[in-house]
Amino acid sequence: MWKKFNIFQLAIFKNFRKHYQPKVVKIQERTFTIRQLDIGDIKSLLDLQRKVYQGETPWMRSAFLAELYSRYSHLYLGVLFEEQVIAFMGVRVFLTDGHITNIAVSPDFQGMGIGSLLLEESEKFAHSLDCATMSLEVRRSNQDAQRLYRRLGYVSRKVLPNYYDEDQEDAIDMVKYL
Repeated sequence: MWKKFNIFQLAIFKNFRKHYQPKVVKIQERTFTIRQLDIGDIKSLLDLQRKVYQGETPWMRSAFLAELYSRYSHLYLGVLFEEQVIAFMGVRVFLTDGHITNIAVSPDFQGMGIGSLLLEESEKFAHSLDCATMSLEVRRSNQDAQRLYRRLGYVSRKVLPNYYDEDQEDAIDMVKYL
């Protein structure tokens, strides 16, 4: 039994499951629910990606399944309006970094602060697991997202050439020190 226990793995994976308590928030006279996502939400996430990315789905069902079943500590949150997922965000913890794996807000709800709210929730989660940093990649062409991340305290670390497979666009690697 002791041979199977590896303290190094415990330190790396920190796989204690934290459950997120759903929240109800009011933004611009509208009521939204923030809750943890599960595999039953994947179809909604794929549909939302199509809205956000002009018909494309950067993440397939298998990628979402891999994240939701990951052995790393992670949190996937959805924002619902009238019981429809209108935004989501994923964060995965590795060692002392909370990495934003994915974030999307429906075009009909962008500019309302929902993305900022999701990033704040991800930071709370990462902080609860003693993370020192938050990190993410963003398309070089996505100036709006870069402005949001900088406003929230993220700084650019480096350019990742040809990061995105579908069009070979560069990404900007960004970090926030907690």
